[in-house]
Amino acid sequence: MQQTTELDTTQEAAPQNGHSDTWQTFDDDSAFLSHILSKKCAEKLIEVPEWSAKVMCRALNAEGRIEVQIQAYDEMTKRTDFRKAFYLVLIHGCYNPTTGNRIFNESHRDILMRQQDGSAVELLAMTILRLSRMLPDDTERAKKN
Repeated sequence: MQQTTELDTTQEAAPQNGHSDTWQTFDDDSAFLSHILSKKCAEKLIEVPEWSAKVMCRALNAEGRIEVQIQAYDEMTKRTDFRKAFYLVLIHGCYNPTTGNRIFNESHRDILMRQQDGSAVELLAMTILRLSRMLPDDTERAKKN
């Protein structure tokens, strides 16, 4: 005798493309724009032991992201190496947690790359790149979701 299994059709179907029904839609363009502008970039407060200070790391905005990608890309090898652009990552992604202002600017490039502890620079740069989802592991994880 062959047994059959009845499917439970009372359970909700999995959302398409990994999106739930909590995603919002807007009939009003102004409300849509307000919603988008209200979203903050990902951020994380990082303790930098070498500096005895805390730095607010934020995901790169579009302008900073493009600048970093252009600087990191090698046309000859067709590869991206973000280490070549660590100073730009820090310029665009490091903020004073008290004031909310950027800590570094272009005039700090030499100081960051030649005069500071490389482990502090690397810690901050890697944190910002992770927050920005620019590392290969992050993009692979995003593809799986």
